Amino acid sequence: MTLKTLILVACLIGYSQLSTAGRLINDMQSCQALIKFIDSKLDVSPAGYSKSAIAKVRKGLHGYNQYIQTEIITPGLLKFNGGDKTKASDMQKQVNGYKQSVLKAYETRYPQNSLLMDHAVALNNCAKKAVPKGRALADLKISLQSIVELSKIK
Repeated sequence: MTLKTLILVACLIGYSQLSTAGRLINDMQSCQALIKFIDSKLDVSPAGYSKSAIAKVRKGLHGYNQYIQTEIITPGLLKFNGGDKTKASDMQKQVNGYKQSVLKAYETRYPQNSLLMDHAVALNNCAKKAVPKGRALADLKISLQSIVELSKIK
């Protein structure tokens, strides 16, 4: 390979990594909106939902949301902005605005107060893109199982 080819390959790899990181951040913003949406459904859930099941769902959602924010969104925005914390903070405000629009779309699509299998599937799809580790993963699995069980209650 010539030097010119090596430089081109290095640039493409670097661009690809930034592009992939950007897509993951976008995906995870939507996942955070989904998490907030599911959590809000638990505030007005059917009487048949046990407090224990609701607590399990919320624990898994909270841990996963924390993982997304601390391991993907915050460092990704900081890296994207060349380490400039002010710019990353400003971009986080834009991220929050985007999450609100996604949340509203979920609320429009799923106006009922109960959880559905669709919610478990969507959350599982998020987890396939960004898998937490340790306790957060265990709690997320329990949360998903609980959502599946709660989706069967009418």
